[in-house]
Amino acid sequence: MLKKVFRRQAYYYASVAFLVVWFVYTVAVIYHPYVGLELENVNGQWIVTYSDPQGVGYKSGVRVGDLIFKINQDDPGKNRFVQIWSEAEGASTLEVRRLDQPNDQMINIPVLPILQNSLNEIPLAILGFVFWLLGFITWFRRPFLVQARALFWLNWCIGLAVVLAPVSSRDLLLARELELIIFSAVPIFLINFVSVLPNENKKRVNRWGCLMLILMFVIILIVTVLQSVGIVHFFSPLRKLVLATMSIGIFFALWNLGTLLILPKDKPEKNTANILLLGMVIGFLPFVLLTAIPIIFGFQLIMDAHVSSLFVSVIPVIWYYAIVNKYLPDSRRLLRTIISYFTAGVIISFVVSYLYFVLKLSSTFNLVLYLTTLSFTMLFIVCFCLIRVVVNKLLDKYLFPERKQTFKKRMLELNESLSMLNEEDQMLEELTKNLGIEGAFIIVEDAKGGYLKKAVGRFSGNPSEQVELEGFLRTDQKINLDAKILPKDFPAELYIPVISHDYMLGIFLGHRYSCVKFELDELPLITLISSQLAYHLVTMLVIKELSKEIKDLAQRSLDSRRRHQGLQGITTSLFRNFEKEKKSIAYDIHDGPLQLGLDLDRWLKYLVEEYPANGNDKTVEAISHMREVVENLNFELRLICNDLRPPSLTDLGLLSAIELLCEEIMKKELLLISLETKGISHGERFKEEVELVAYRFLQEGITNAVKHSDSDKVKIRVELNEAGIELTVKDLGKGFDTSKIDDWSLTGAHFGIVGMKERLKGLGGQLQISSTIHQGTMLKATIPITLIDG
Repeated sequence: MLKKVFRRQAYYYASVAFLVVWFVYTVAVIYHPYVGLELENVNGQWIVTYSDPQGVGYKSGVRVGDLIFKINQDDPGKNRFVQIWSEAEGASTLEVRRLDQPNDQMINIPVLPILQNSLNEIPLAILGFVFWLLGFITWFRRPFLVQARALFWLNWCIGLAVVLAPVSSRDLLLARELELIIFSAVPIFLINFVSVLPNENKKRVNRWGCLMLILMFVIILIVTVLQSVGIVHFFSPLRKLVLATMSIGIFFALWNLGTLLILPKDKPEKNTANILLLGMVIGFLPFVLLTAIPIIFGFQLIMDAHVSSLFVSVIPVIWYYAIVNKYLPDSRRLLRTIISYFTAGVIISFVVSYLYFVLKLSSTFNLVLYLTTLSFTMLFIVCFCLIRVVVNKLLDKYLFPERKQTFKKRMLELNESLSMLNEEDQMLEELTKNLGIEGAFIIVEDAKGGYLKKAVGRFSGNPSEQVELEGFLRTDQKINLDAKILPKDFPAELYIPVISHDYMLGIFLGHRYSCVKFELDELPLITLISSQLAYHLVTMLVIKELSKEIKDLAQRSLDSRRRHQGLQGITTSLFRNFEKEKKSIAYDIHDGPLQLGLDLDRWLKYLVEEYPANGNDKTVEAISHMREVVENLNFELRLICNDLRPPSLTDLGLLSAIELLCEEIMKKELLLISLETKGISHGERFKEEVELVAYRFLQEGITNAVKHSDSDKVKIRVELNEAGIELTVKDLGKGFDTSKIDDWSLTGAHFGIVGMKERLKGLGGQLQISSTIHQGTMLKATIPITLIDG
C-alpha cells in the first residue's frame, strides 16, 4: 500500500518541480534580453559568425563578420558565456567595429518592454505548460493505465525541454546545460511511450535502437558537463548531436507505430496507432524537416524554430485524446481528411508562391519560398480546422442543443432498454422505435456454419429485400468492416458489421420515417449502440446453446448418477451378502466341525484316562498324537471362525475387539502396535455394520503394513467426535506411489483396500490414503455420525 502511495506522490512531486522551474524560468526570460550573437576567436579577434534576426544584437545593427572588442567593458574572452558557449548572451554593452566602418562603436543592449518581450516568449512557455498539463490530466484520470503513466513522464520531459529552449539563450544558471540534457532524454521517453502503445508492445521495439539512444544520451551528458566546466569546446557539434538524437528518436517512434498498421482492420489497437501516428507526423515532421535537419547539415533554415514548433502543439492534444478516450473516431476517415487538406495546401502554396514571384514580392521562385509558403498554409489550415471544430461545438451547445441532446438521450435510453430485453425480436423493435426507422434486419453467422436471420418492420414481410441485403453482406464482409451509409436506392440506409467472438453479424437499418438522413457524426453512436445490440444477441445465442448443452449434460449426469447409485447399491449388497455368508460359515463351522472336534477330543481324553497303565505303549502314543492333532484342528477352526466373524466384536464391542486384534497380531508377528483412543470407551456400542466395517478396516490396514511396509511399528488411532468415527493406521515403512490407487480396481491388485473403500462409501464414509516413498503410509477412514448410533 505504501509503495502505491509513494508511486502516486512521485507524480505530484514531479509536477511541483515542473511548475517551479516553469515559473522561475518564464519570469526570468521576460527580464533578460536575447542577444542572438555567436562569436569565434580568429587570430586573437572575436568575429561574429551568426547574428539571429530575432535577437537584440541583430536589431542593434550587428551583422556577421563584425568584430567584437569588448563585452560589458571587458575582453570578450573573459565573458563566461563566450568562453563556454561562444555566445554573447548576458551582454549589456558591446564595443563593435563593423566591416564598413573604420571606428569602433559602443552599443547598449536595450531591455525590451515587458509586454513586448512576453509576447515573444510566452507562446513556448504556454506550449510547455500544455504538455505537462495534458500529461498530468491523462495520468490523473486513468492512473492505473500504463500508457497514461508513460505519457505523463514523456509530456513532463518535453514540456520542460520546451520551457528551457528560450531560456537557454539567456545567461541563466544551468539553463543551457539542462536544455541539452533534457532534449537528449526526450527520445528515450518517447520510445518508452511507444513501446506500451496501444498495448504492451515492447517486443516490437528494436532493442538496439533503444540502446543507441541511451548511448547518445550518455555521450551528450558527458560532453555537456565537460563543456560547462570549460574542458572541451564542442558546442556546435553538441547542438547538432542533440538535434540528431531527437530526429532519430522521432523517426524510430514513427517506424514502431507504423509496424502496427499490419494489424487486422477489426483490431482497435490499429485504430489507436493510426491516430497517434497521424498526430506525430503532423506535429514532429515540420520541426524535423524544416528546422532540425537544416541545422544538422549546415543548411539555411527554411523556417524559424518558433514557427515550426507551433505544429508541435498538435501532439499533446492528440496523445491526450487517444489515451483518455475509450472510443475513437475511424482513423482512416481522419487520414482521408488530412490527405485532402494537405493536397489542397500543396496546390494553394504553389499558387501563392508563384504570385509572390510574379508580383515581385520575392526575387526568386525557389524551393525555400515554396516550403515556407507551404508551412504557413498548413498552419493556417490547422488553425482553421480547430476554430471550425470549436465553433461547431459552441453552436451545438448553445444555439442548437436540442437535436444533439435528444439524439444522445434516445440512444442512452435505447441502450438501457436493450439490456432489459430477452428476445431478439423485441430488441430489434426497440431499436427501430427509438431510431424512428422503417425496419431492421440482422444476419448472424457463427464459425460452425450456423445461420440466423431476424427482421422487423418493412423487412419482415419482404423476402426479396432480405435476399438483396444478404448478397451485400456476403460481398462486403470480405473486403470491409466499416459502418457505412448505403446508396439511396438501397432497401436499407445504414449497414453496420460487427464481429463478436466467433460470430459475424450484419445489421441493416432502414430509412427514417421523416426522410431525414443519418448524419456522419451520428454514425459512431449508432455503431456503438448496434455493437451493444450485437453483443446482447450473441450473449443470448451463447446462453441458449449453453443451456441446451447444460440440459443434455445434466441428463447424462443424472443417468450416470443413477447407474452409479445402482452399482453402489449392488456393491453394498454384495458386501453385506459376503459378510452374511462369512457369518453363516462361521456359525456352521462352530456348530458343526468345531463341536465334532471338541467331542472327539473328549473321547480321546477318556481313552487316555481309562486305558490300563500296563497297556501297549504304541497305542497310548497314537492316542496322544491323535489328541494333539485334534487340538490343533480345533485351534485352526477357532481362528477361521474368528476371521469370519470375530466373537469379541459381537460380545465385547468395537474397542475391546480392536485391542484383542492387536494382541493376537503382535503374538504372531514381530510388530509393535500402539493404540490411541479419544472420545470412545469400552462399553460403547454401534450398529453392527458400522462396527464390522471399522474392525475390518483396521484389520486390513495392519495386515497391509505387515505384508508390504517392512515397518516394525504401526500406530493406530480411534477417535469418536461430533463428525463421526475416525480410524487411522500409520506405519513408517517404505511407502508407495498413490497415483496407482485408481488402477487397483481395474487390475485386481490390493483388492482389500479397494473393497474397504467401497464398504466405507456404502456407509457414506470416506477413505484417505497418503504415502511418501521411504517415509511411510497413512490410511484414514471416516464414518459419519448419522450412521454410528446403535
